[in-house]
Amino acid sequence: MNSITIITIVVVALLTLIIFGLSWSAYISCIKAYRMEVLQGKHDEEIKKEYRTKKKKKGGLLGLIGSWVVLFALMSLFVTGVVYKARGENFSINNQVALVIKSGSMSDFYNDKIAEQYNYDRSLQFDVGDICTFDKVTPEEELTVGDVYGYKYKNIIITHRLTSVYDDFYLFRGDNNVTFDGAVSRDKIIYHYTGQKIPGIGSFVLYSQSYFGMWSLVGMIGVTVSSEIVYHKIDMINKQRNELIPEPRKIKVRFKRRDGSEAIIYEKRKDGQDESK
Repeated sequence: MNSITIITIVVVALLTLIIFGLSWSAYISCIKAYRMEVLQGKHDEEIKKEYRTKKKKKGGLLGLIGSWVVLFALMSLFVTGVVYKARGENFSINNQVALVIKSGSMSDFYNDKIAEQYNYDRSLQFDVGDICTFDKVTPEEELTVGDVYGYKYKNIIITHRLTSVYDDFYLFRGDNNVTFDGAVSRDKIIYHYTGQKIPGIGSFVLYSQSYFGMWSLVGMIGVTVSSEIVYHKIDMINKQRNELIPEPRKIKVRFKRRDGSEAIIYEKRKDGQDESK
């Protein structure tokens, strides 16, 4: 890593710590203020209504499941981005490799004459953000003109169509490019496109690979976890208060009807309410 990359990582890490510290301080202050209001009985009616019905249990369970689903999705995206970045965008599954396409050089033919002249297979084309699977090329494998291969160029992998084969080098070109690539030696060609792809999904992987993407994902994960912590803390405070709120008492009241008969009814009274008639 160069010095600019290291400085970027350090700055992002410091900003993350600062934001986390400020958020934690705000969380502590909000919880203290809410606990004080609950102890003063300001939320008793809401607590009784919420914690003494079956809807609370169903809603709490659905909310918990939803939070865990969101957290799992964010964690999966973050881990995938880190793995791709650590492996140089190559993710191996058995003898195949999944590559995320970053350019539109194989999205279409740049003009119709090229398409008619070479009659290349359009099903082997792909676009930015696609995840494509490639087989690893063996030393004895014979390369086929018209197929799409991946070859090493500096620190990246170029995925273009093979157009010409010579004694000691090969020529490639992206279908959407006007010019050919430079001469490529046999040992640089490492992948052979299978024709299988998942359109568009790679855009999320590309985003999660960027430093901004990683930072934002960490932030979203932190917000999700913090929300769960706050929810459970408030839930615990409310449950404790709910146990202290007395149930309404039933008071027996006698009265006489017009025909002279006596009847008894029961009225619910709050604790401490005057029961005398």
